[in-house]
Amino acid sequence: MTLPWLQAVEQEFAERLAGGRLAHALLLSGPADSGKTALGVRLMASALCLEDRFPACGECRSCQLVSSGAHPDGHVLTFEPHPKTGKMRQELVVEQVRRLSSSLFLTNTVSRRKAALLYPAEAMNTSTANALLKTLEEPPGETVLILVSHAPARLPATIRSRCQRLDVRLPGREMASEWLQAEHGIEAGLARAALAAAAGSPLRALIMIGDGGVEAYALLGETLDGLAEGIVSPPQAMTALEDVEDDRLWSWMSLRAAKEARAAVAARSDARQATELQHQADRNRRWTGTPLRKDLLLQDWLIQWAALKQ
Repeated sequence: MTLPWLQAVEQEFAERLAGGRLAHALLLSGPADSGKTALGVRLMASALCLEDRFPACGECRSCQLVSSGAHPDGHVLTFEPHPKTGKMRQELVVEQVRRLSSSLFLTNTVSRRKAALLYPAEAMNTSTANALLKTLEEPPGETVLILVSHAPARLPATIRSRCQRLDVRLPGREMASEWLQAEHGIEAGLARAALAAAAGSPLRALIMIGDGGVEAYALLGETLDGLAEGIVSPPQAMTALEDVEDDRLWSWMSLRAAKEARAAVAARSDARQATELQHQADRNRRWTGTPLRKDLLLQDWLIQWAALKQ
């Protein structure tokens, strides 16, 4: 699947690779759902390719091993299940980096380089980041570490400073809409509605078109408008929104509150309450999956929204 908004980053990587200017550590940063993790996989494949080119040739022994997921010189570090509970961890732990570092010091088997993809990099805890820093300070041989992050500011400055940064940006709405229409046959009006629900991410919009997210976004807008006009009560709003997936719900509420805050600033009125609602929605999104009760958090937010609009 061709993602035209990645072409500038791909070209920059290709030029660095061809010119022998590829750093031993890359930080691939950008918004969530921008395609950067898939790009990271392609960059790793290229670093391992025996033809030493981007995109990778897809035919050499190294590329065949990458395709099979069994390349001895390529490593992927991401979330793993907890060995005792079996539940997927929500952070990258120091044991993972230690295993990676040990593997990187082994003799190459197929490729001239070793390569590793680490994502999401912001999920490293302090011990993990410190362990990775040692590898970044003294990289073994020809090694390329690719860190992928949608929150690079949360990485320690010592990590960021040792990485060559490649920034991925979401396309403009026009390019995103054209891509949805041309590549996936999405009708123009639906493409625009999906992009609004997906905060401009065409990949997220594509998912929402398929799983009812566009309709859920429209329902949220109607519900919040009804609260503002006094024709929907907070309990009625809670019932209407009970089936909306938590992460999406809070993300959309944050966007709606941010829009309200911008409107208040433009009108030279007080934006503090709307800004606080945005921050609350962001916090509640981070608390998704914790023991905190969604119904109480949602009720409180909706009551404050209704009061804001009175």
